[in-house]
Amino acid sequence: MSEVDPDIRILVAELDADMQGLQDLLESNQRASTRIAAGAHDDLDYAALGYTLHNIYNLMENSFYRIAKYFENNLSADTWHKDLLHRMTLSIEGIRPAVLSSDAADLLDELRSFRHVFRNMYRKRLDVGKLMRLQDLLDSTVQAYRESLQNFRSKIQTV
Repeated sequence: MSEVDPDIRILVAELDADMQGLQDLLESNQRASTRIAAGAHDDLDYAALGYTLHNIYNLMENSFYRIAKYFENNLSADTWHKDLLHRMTLSIEGIRPAVLSSDAADLLDELRSFRHVFRNMYRKRLDVGKLMRLQDLLDSTVQAYRESLQNFRSKIQTV
């Protein structure tokens, strides 16, 4: 068995914990989605669904932040959310492999953009059409995230 850097082991354990936390968030999302599918169409029902999507992206972004912090250790202050997602598509020679494909990053960027609007919405109402479109994309987005992290995890453990 090859020796894996203890700090890589810590990072992998944190990413694994994120994957576990994702499952809890997906269950909350499913409850909110089921309520709407059953006919609950109050603003609060849509807000609850939006809140779960917001939290799911936050968890994903935190995974990427852990990776960037471990390998690169810096991010620009002004646009770091968008920059972080882009950086995960880069393979950085001698440092780390890419975490996300461009297609996976595009899916995740939809959630990032929504999260930004959701957390800064004070006087506007949720755009239910956009919210439901994101909900429809959630399965493929989560699958892309899971596959990307699993692939990345296996690459960094064999280096």
